[in-house]
This record gives sequence, C-alpha cells and structure tokens, in this order.
Amino acid sequence: EKDVLNYLKENKELRVKLKNILDKELVHIKQHRPDIVASWKYYQEFEQMCKELDQELTLE
Repeated sequence: EKDVLNYLKENKELRVKLKNILDKELVHIKQHRPDIVASWKYYQEFEQMCKELDQELTLE
C-alpha cells in the first residue's frame, strides 16, 4: 500500500486521474455511509496526500 501511495505521489497525472474516478464513484457511499469511508486507512492517506500536494501547487 505504501508503495502505491509513493508511486501516486510522484505521478501527478495518474494521481489526479485516480482522484477524479474515486470522487465520482464514491459519492453515494460518502453521503450515506461516511463511517465506512472513514475506516479506509489508505484511502484517507491518499486523500490527505492529494490535499497537501494541491496546496503545495497553489503556493508555487
């Protein structure tokens, strides 16, 4: 899992593509069962990584 997160951290195009897919596909479960999504450790790390990297880009 960490290897995948590290790969996505270095590959912006793939990370953005995956983020868009997950955002689209998980709308229903995020709305109706946020507790389930909150229990997904590596998904939470992925979301946090995307947020941090997006903030870095806006600061540049």
